[in-house]
Amino acid sequence: MIELKDSEGWVVTGHHDDVLTHVGPDEPQDQSQIAVGLFGRSKRHRDGTELNVVHVEDKRGSAEPA
Repeated sequence: MIELKDSEGWVVTGHHDDVLTHVGPDEPQDQSQIAVGLFGRSKRHRDGTELNVVHVEDKRGSAEPA
């Protein structure tokens, strides 16, 4: 868990360095380190299992630069 200096809330890290989850100060009732970390992990899990893709734009075959 990383406390933010220029913004409110925290960033919860995981197994991959490029995957970060923001937890706002109004989200967890308990703002202890363990509670914020568990809340961030549950948000990341929901993102990975419950979200549905609504649009994909693929320009790999396009003549225009991306």
